[in-house]
Amino acid sequence: MIITAGNGGRGLPRPPFDDPVRSGKRLIEWAEPLLSGNETARSKEAAMEFALGTGQVLQKELDRIRNDEGDHILARLVPYWEGWYLSSRDPLPVHSNPFYLFASDSLPRGSCPYRLAARLALSAAAFCMEIDRGTIEPDTFKGEPLCMNEYAKLFRTSRMAFPGTDRQVTGSKTGPAGRSVLVLSGGVPFLLELYSEDGSLRDVEETARHLREIAACSRGDSLPVGLITSLPRDQAAHGRRLLLEGGKDNERLLSLVEESLFVLRLDGPCGARLEEQARHFLFEGGGNGWYEKSFQLVVTEDGYAGVNFEHASRDGTHVGRLVKEILSRAPSVGGCASGLPGPVRLQFALSPEFRDFLSGIPEKAGALSGSRIQTVLSFDAFGTDAVKSGNTSPDAFMQTAMLMAARDLWGERRSVYESVHLRRFAGGRTEGTRPLTKEAAAFIDGFRSGLSSDTLKKMLFESQGVHKERIRECLEGRGIEGHLWLLRGVWRERGRELGLKEEPALYCSPAWKKMSSCPVSSSTTPGEGFALAGYGPVQPGGLGVRYLSRKDHFIIHVSSWKQDGALAAEYASFLEKALSDMGRLLPIKGNR
Repeated sequence: MIITAGNGGRGLPRPPFDDPVRSGKRLIEWAEPLLSGNETARSKEAAMEFALGTGQVLQKELDRIRNDEGDHILARLVPYWEGWYLSSRDPLPVHSNPFYLFASDSLPRGSCPYRLAARLALSAAAFCMEIDRGTIEPDTFKGEPLCMNEYAKLFRTSRMAFPGTDRQVTGSKTGPAGRSVLVLSGGVPFLLELYSEDGSLRDVEETARHLREIAACSRGDSLPVGLITSLPRDQAAHGRRLLLEGGKDNERLLSLVEESLFVLRLDGPCGARLEEQARHFLFEGGGNGWYEKSFQLVVTEDGYAGVNFEHASRDGTHVGRLVKEILSRAPSVGGCASGLPGPVRLQFALSPEFRDFLSGIPEKAGALSGSRIQTVLSFDAFGTDAVKSGNTSPDAFMQTAMLMAARDLWGERRSVYESVHLRRFAGGRTEGTRPLTKEAAAFIDGFRSGLSSDTLKKMLFESQGVHKERIRECLEGRGIEGHLWLLRGVWRERGRELGLKEEPALYCSPAWKKMSSCPVSSSTTPGEGFALAGYGPVQPGGLGVRYLSRKDHFIIHVSSWKQDGALAAEYASFLEKALSDMGRLLPIKGNR
């Protein structure tokens, strides 16, 4: 089956977001393990009022908007969808952009950095051309097609900084910029066409030669223009305005940058340790980056590669497909296009005012770079094979261990967020589930109180069943978090017009406050070809946890804010202990 990427939602159902009674009721059920008796009673009262009163009013208005204007309101107001990212005023690095580090054994062998970069960039361009032609195979989940709409913004797309709310631009498929990669070396930007008008790719060796030339003539700009993309968004908007006002040709040059295919970064060495690589690929100063582009393909001088991507119009499932396509094509990619021009340096005119503005950014970027802690836990005692042999879901097993580690760290239960895709629906992006069920809480309490292994195995089996059901609810559009945030957004925009002057009490209830918090924001990357994946913490005092599941091991990236001390390292230590302790319940050789 072939599907046009731009029409990838055609024929799929609309996301439901339609039952405030159910969402209010399920909020109490999901939050119950976090609440005291008094908090539960107060929350139930607020949920009842919401279900019968204010929630009905807001739902009616939401239904009207969707029927009259379409589902644009969903993209704007649902958390972790486009509008949620574009309205954030935090810097893109650390706060928003995730990274994927490619496994070394997945890369073409024997390549110098420039030849490696050429192969990876040309492979990405080849995938882009398939998207343009509408001939990519659709993503599927259990045999069902998934929404492909976001692939239309995977290439030639950039986030533009504006006061209050950012915007996005996607360039044309025609014209040189739409066939060119933005190459950064030492912070100096170049455009290099990767394929011809008739769709013929450049030769690998020719491309590598041009990249080597770029690196040789890029001594490094002490004040690279791309630094502005690392700033808080309102400051980045101010920098963008100064840049456009600083020279008559700057608008054209910036358009070329923003409408180019993607960024190819030729970076210096990043080091051999996973912690060093994690730091480099997430953010390390921003001197050779352009964080507003849809994705940055990064190749280091010491031969490592990966991506750092802007999140507004793409999620891990989309970038995971991108990485798979790049790595599968890289060993044999190449073309014979003739007559393509060499690299073109983009020389912006920098006014004195803009130079003064730029001169203050390295210190801010350095502070941002030093603001977080990243820890990598390589857990080698067992992996998914051993977990499955115990009739347990690897995801449920890992999430339970994460909950146990959170309780051990903080001395109390804390909510954990786990992302779930909603791509079964037209335009669907991400929903959040909460793995802390009553059954998971009972298992953790029982484990720490020393119940027998047979009893714990039964409790773990019951817990994973509820976990799977909760995941299934979200996949089917029956999750609650996106829906309740959406109704809250409707109130904020139109509450007074609807006669709702005060925010519904549900959003002040202990159930909402505790359940919707993200002390641990978690995600998984099941695809092969990765050595590591990660992102920054979502909130102060919180952790960002992304893990790779392999047959015989797990690789877990944990991040926290430096102001919170050794939180990431402490959590990783507790997580390692939780996994080891729970491993005693698995039929591993040596366990009784």
